[in-house]
Amino acid sequence: MSNVDDDITALRDSGGYDSEEAVLEDALRALLAKRPELRTELAVTKYRNGDVSLNRAAELAGMAPAEFTETLSERGIKRPAGFLSADDRDEAHRR
Repeated sequence: MSNVDDDITALRDSGGYDSEEAVLEDALRALLAKRPELRTELAVTKYRNGDVSLNRAAELAGMAPAEFTETLSERGIKRPAGFLSADDRDEAHRR
């Protein structure tokens, strides 16, 4: 079985990508295209942690903001409107 880190490095070194980060970005896009339900999970987590706004999270999930708000409500996730302070964002990450 191959080592994923070695494979990422080999893909970068092959000239197909400028960086290892570019390999990972491409792989993540492919994964989310193949498993669209993960888009919602990613969006919910990023929203809950305060990493993205409601509108950006909805966009990540491929939903309208109202539909994403309903998804959050169904999961019991509430977050005050507006931007989180750095301290509040750090606290959300610790949860």
